[in-house]
Amino acid sequence: MLRIVAFFLLASVAVGARAESAPVIINELMYHPPGDQEALQYIELLNRGDSSVDLSGWSFAHGVKFAFPQKTVLPGHGFLVVCRNLKAFRAAYKIEGLVLGDFTGKLSHHGAKVELVNSANQVVESFKYSDQAPWPGAADGYSNSLERICPTASPESPYNWASSEIGKAKGSLGGSPGKVNSCYSPESLPVVKVVMAESCVSPGEAIRVSATITSENPIENAVLHYTFGAGPKRARSNNIPMHRISGDARSGQYEATIPPGEEGDLIRFTIEASAHNGISRIEPAVHEPRPAFSIYVTAPKSRGRIPRVALLNVGNTRNGGAKFRPPLEADSKFGYNALIYIPPSGKIEVFDFVQVRGRAGGWKVHFNKDRLLDGMSELNVIFEGPERWVLSEHLAYQLYQMAGLKPEKSGHFRLSVDGRSLGYYLFVEQPNKTFLARTKRNADANVYKIIWYANGIVEKHEKKTNRTGGYDDIVSVIENLDRKAGQAQWEYINQQFNVDEVVNYFAINMCIQNWDGFFNNYFAYHDTAPGGKWEMIPWDEDKTWGDYDGASSSYDWYTMPLTTGMNGDSPSKKWGFFGQQGLFGGQGWWRPPGPFSGPLLANPFFRKKLETRLKEICTTVFTPEQFGPVIQTLQDQLRPEVGLRAQARGENIQDALRTFDEHIESFRRQVVNRRKFLLQQLPN
Repeated sequence: MLRIVAFFLLASVAVGARAESAPVIINELMYHPPGDQEALQYIELLNRGDSSVDLSGWSFAHGVKFAFPQKTVLPGHGFLVVCRNLKAFRAAYKIEGLVLGDFTGKLSHHGAKVELVNSANQVVESFKYSDQAPWPGAADGYSNSLERICPTASPESPYNWASSEIGKAKGSLGGSPGKVNSCYSPESLPVVKVVMAESCVSPGEAIRVSATITSENPIENAVLHYTFGAGPKRARSNNIPMHRISGDARSGQYEATIPPGEEGDLIRFTIEASAHNGISRIEPAVHEPRPAFSIYVTAPKSRGRIPRVALLNVGNTRNGGAKFRPPLEADSKFGYNALIYIPPSGKIEVFDFVQVRGRAGGWKVHFNKDRLLDGMSELNVIFEGPERWVLSEHLAYQLYQMAGLKPEKSGHFRLSVDGRSLGYYLFVEQPNKTFLARTKRNADANVYKIIWYANGIVEKHEKKTNRTGGYDDIVSVIENLDRKAGQAQWEYINQQFNVDEVVNYFAINMCIQNWDGFFNNYFAYHDTAPGGKWEMIPWDEDKTWGDYDGASSSYDWYTMPLTTGMNGDSPSKKWGFFGQQGLFGGQGWWRPPGPFSGPLLANPFFRKKLETRLKEICTTVFTPEQFGPVIQTLQDQLRPEVGLRAQARGENIQDALRTFDEHIESFRRQVVNRRKFLLQQLPN
């Protein structure tokens, strides 16, 4: 079984000429502000002595560069903040006191050395922080700062740092610049490390928990606090003592046994260690993204052919019931839900304190950045619209991938929410920064979601990353595409676009008749690094494979023209099925050319490359021999799930199976007939 383990690590010690013990210390860092608002980075100094210290000529070295002005004096027990952007900092925090800026460079999100040197170029204090455990996790982009716990203890130990509190007001920033840290302690806290327990146990099985506890002062007692319950069950809490089984009061191994749970119980626990001097630590800390260790109780009778997923605490997070502590505001980046992942075989995974938010047709699940599901940090769990859509969307992403693109991951779960079985659901990965990094793209790139109903370049492109930046790049590329033509336009396209990727995107759109994927339904990605280019990331692939508003119930539409999406294309005068006219005139599937597709597809050089690639795909990937097995796998995996879903919804099982089989056969016909049409239309 998977084990919960918290490791103890020490940061590397800086080497160099050091000043004699100085009263000025580095007391707080905001190294990863929320929303990547780098202007809000700051470093706080504390004078822990009684007398003032003249900082004239002092400086920060390494990643952050700043020289303290002459006559900079830090009073005894006073604070001084050095920020990256003085104007942005003052607007956000509105504090009085010593605030200086602007420092150059930036504090790395992943960890770096911070070094303070005096006017004699002697190291006053130096240490290296990290975004990896056991360093506090909430300081890594969750709005919290990194606060030093004990001013007299070493900054080199991650256990002498904690994530700050976040204000209770909606949208509040964390951090305590210019005042006493929220985690302040006059003495070093005990350290709880190497916490071990099974993350998944069977009903009726007692749960052994062990931990190593060390302390400068002898440990008085250790207590394990635990809470039972999840979903509709009422939480049940208790405290039990932990017994030292080896070592001594300053470094010992402690154990406790949590009583057995019932099927579906989610058990959350913390460990509190108290020393003789009254100083105590709770592990995990209350302000962390996961403020407890978690154990799930289950003995699944059948795992099926697709993963099972249980979402817990979804229906009652806001208004009571089984929860570990009261929730924060709805806009908090912290989560109080749980996702249990039960694959067809192998280890069961427990993802606790994830954020589950409702969305159209389902839920959006956001994982903590240090614990991802199959490399995904955010996914959409949906069953929006008819059953066909959750089948066609997955098949679309499969074909994109087979053609060499790097689309979002997709698949299906057998889902339960707070103990209620819902049958199978589609999941689709959210194209966020984690997705960009996973697919070897630039995670710092600009990503825009296309809004179909908006007007104007800026209004039509919703910025999803780097939101505080401007829209100059998207405006520039679209305006230049429209201004140019022919050879000059082709040269600009090669300069600005990853041509092979974009050609592949449009070629697959042609195969699956993604009539809405030219004008809409994609993310525009721009690698803003030097030499970086534009790509298109597919999205919302439900009405494809012969489906559109007003389509035949047999989905036997195979003739979407190859001119779709290009400048010069116009709606047909012919009305759609059942006399239904599209929103933009003509047939219900027609859309005007998109800001990218219009000029690109109309450029003769790009079009020739597209036709060549489309023919390759129709002879290598988009064939019954190659894609037929993908459709068959989908049928084999989901047909047993169709009856379970129908039963959960009170529907006729045989009718559901018949409809499912009809959809599968229509996909097979689509591959045959759409491919035939494309090959007939393409030039020899």
